[in-house]
Amino acid sequence: MKTKSDFVLPFQLEKISVRGRLVRLKGNLQEIIDRHKYPPLVNRLLEELIALASTLAYLFKFEGVFTLQITGNGPLRLMVVDITHEGGIRACARFDEEAILKLPLSTTAIHSIFGAGYLAFTIDQNESDERYQGIVELEGATLSECLHHFFRQSDQLETGVVVVSKSENAPTPDHLAAALIIQRLPARTGLSFEEIERENDGWLRSLSILGTATAPELLSGDLTEQDLLFRLFWEDGIRIFENRHLIAKCRCSRDRVEAMLKTFSFEDIQEMIEDEAIHVTCEFCNQEYEFDPENLLAQHSERKINLDPAK
Repeated sequence: MKTKSDFVLPFQLEKISVRGRLVRLKGNLQEIIDRHKYPPLVNRLLEELIALASTLAYLFKFEGVFTLQITGNGPLRLMVVDITHEGGIRACARFDEEAILKLPLSTTAIHSIFGAGYLAFTIDQNESDERYQGIVELEGATLSECLHHFFRQSDQLETGVVVVSKSENAPTPDHLAAALIIQRLPARTGLSFEEIERENDGWLRSLSILGTATAPELLSGDLTEQDLLFRLFWEDGIRIFENRHLIAKCRCSRDRVEAMLKTFSFEDIQEMIEDEAIHVTCEFCNQEYEFDPENLLAQHSERKINLDPAK
């Protein structure tokens, strides 16, 4: 029996106070990567960031958009993944192509790739000005270590995470990614010394087990998610909750792009005209939109007339 892909699967360890999320991505990840023509090294890191963002997003209750972003001054300057509460994912990157291509494909050292920078996540709630944001310096040798640093610095729950991917440089052309995260829940009140020791030992054991999870296990299409979690954490019991499916989906539209263009000045719109048209390409999905500049410029003229007190 082959496992499903493109989902977030919440679970809990019954004998100790630990919750977790397992993410597996395949078909929709392939669609996101195929929308861009990024170098293999960028693809690999973007795949891992998409998997990490998918695990993190559903640790929170929100109705809106969760965004995970890395910004740096190195060859890879920016990676952004955002996920809606409905599971729609989009992602993009900005980089110095010449500098990226000089790096070996096997490069994993984060500072060699991103330089000095920061990791940030943001939650924007729909129909509300409420926003939550966390930012830390980019610290660690891998994306997993950077995430560990984030949780240590932001006083969140104790966290362990592992992320893997198989990119187009692998023997098969499929783009696959998976992430597994566990978090220690706040201690219950009124525990005896023995119970506290048991909780501490259980947490250390679960972290150790997490470290044994291999890429073939996490990416295998022949190992179900239930079998994988039982194989890893059977000693502490597993309660698996309903999974949440993920889908590659950009939120851009012609109306949204036009509304954005209407915020530009008359002069800015004139400078954007090329071959008697204005072309806008979405960085997330590469969809191109074409607009008649006369209509946009005419709207500026109408505003001037309407705001003229003599009229």
